[in-house]
Amino acid sequence: MKVAILVAGLSGLACAKYLEDNNIVPVIYEKRHRVGERFPNMEAVMQLMHRPIKDPVIYLNKKYGINLLPAGLVHTLEIYSPNHKAIFTGFNLGYTSIRGHDDRSWECQLARQIKTEIHFNSTVTWQELEKDFNWIVIATGDPTVSRELGVWKTDVEAFLKGCIVKGKFDLGVSKIWLNTKLSKNCMVYFAPFDTNEASCCTASIPSSPEELDILWSRIIEELNFEPVPQTEFKFEEYKLGSISTRQIGKILLAGAAGGFVDPFMGFGQIPSLLSGIYAAESIIKGKDYNKLTARFNKQYAYCLTLRKFADTLDNKGYDRLVSSLNLPAVSNIIANTNLPVLSLAAKAIRSVNTIKRPIAQKK
Repeated sequence: MKVAILVAGLSGLACAKYLEDNNIVPVIYEKRHRVGERFPNMEAVMQLMHRPIKDPVIYLNKKYGINLLPAGLVHTLEIYSPNHKAIFTGFNLGYTSIRGHDDRSWECQLARQIKTEIHFNSTVTWQELEKDFNWIVIATGDPTVSRELGVWKTDVEAFLKGCIVKGKFDLGVSKIWLNTKLSKNCMVYFAPFDTNEASCCTASIPSSPEELDILWSRIIEELNFEPVPQTEFKFEEYKLGSISTRQIGKILLAGAAGGFVDPFMGFGQIPSLLSGIYAAESIIKGKDYNKLTARFNKQYAYCLTLRKFADTLDNKGYDRLVSSLNLPAVSNIIANTNLPVLSLAAKAIRSVNTIKRPIAQKK
């Protein structure tokens, strides 16, 4: 059986690892000169986003043999609005992980766990691969191929800008700012690489390159930091969306190409890793890939409901939200239980919208 994987990101490498563990050696094509994104940045794996799985990193290790070392164990999450602050504490709220070409990144860690050769600087297309392979796993990290295949629907276009900053940091403390002065309809996220360096990033939905630069200047002034030279990065029109099917003949869509990044806060590492594993399982065992990944559709829909609600908030709304997070019952449910908070919140929002709709029509 001949299997091609396009590209060597999280989902592609996870797929390769699972295939290797089952005695199938894939061929991996990577368009860049090495594994990892173009720049180092920090991302989070928060337990809240993956319930009922209690610890997704341990889950991946025990069930699929994928061993990933996080940068830090998050014991404190601070959330700021213009006039309020909420602090969540717990033994393990989640993890921070390094992305990009840093040797500590999850991509680089995964690449060291496989034996398959990676063909770098590749310009091969999925159309060319169709001629020679039984299966093609599209793990390109963007929806280009999915759009070409006519199965993609864009729901969110995010603009991102960030950098590395130096200082003294606690690896277990991550911070979020909800403030329209600093980010449009989304957040500023701050997490340490180590005790001396941290990543700061703003996401705006929707936005423009010019507006993003204005927001970034405000962040530097407001948070009072100096970007490390040559570490600033910028993404324009980063598309998040859903697809009508993840399998088209011999083609399987994984990671961001398969709609595995949530449209609420942009988390996607664990779903992307699992999508690669499920793609490999579909190939090995002949299982229906769409059925294997069906649960992510429901999670995506919940996150899209939350995204649409977040888009309606102004700074007064952020203040009310962050103030409510300080309520002991709310704080306890978020930090110290395994309740599916995201789905419960999304269902509550849908219920309120259902009630509001006929009232608005009568008026």
